[in-house]
This record gives sequence, structure tokens and C-alpha cells, in this order.
Amino acid sequence: MSVTIEDVEKVSHLAKISISKEKVEKMRNDLNKVLHFVEQLSSVDCSGIDDSVEYDAKLHERADVAVETDPAVMDNAPQKECNMFVVPKVLG
Repeated sequence: MSVTIEDVEKVSHLAKISISKEKVEKMRNDLNKVLHFVEQLSSVDCSGIDDSVEYDAKLHERADVAVETDPAVMDNAPQKECNMFVVPKVLG
């Protein structure tokens, strides 16, 4: 499979991303490199790998421990309240 200039233009239109005519060819080359890499992955011999191994997400958990914030860091915060950063709400 190969990405064409028309494919890049169509995807940029669907994603509502404007790409200059000069960068379309570079984007096409980059996407073709990614697709080539994915095609290489499909040729990897995985016959000796047990796919029934369960992943234990608890291995990566860490304790949520509050620590004192360096006052110099808080001085650079655009908004702060009660020694905490104020950030915009991202979930509605």
C-alpha cells in the first residue's frame, strides 16, 4: 500500500488540518515510511510467543503521595489557589 498526494490532501481535509503544498510531499513520504514499518511488523515470526499471557496493570501503580511544592515553581504558575495549580476543566 502506498499513500498518494490525493490521500494526504483528503485526510488533511477530513481532519480539518491545513497543509501547505510544499509540505504535502514530505507528509506523503513520512506516511509511506510508517506504513512500510507496519508492513515489516506483519512479517515477524511470532509462532513461539505465548499470546495467553495476562498483563497485570498493578505492576505499574504507584502510591499517590502528596509532596510539598517548590515555591519557585508556584511563582511561575499562571493561576494558583491554596498552593495548587489551577487548570482548565477538560471533562464535562
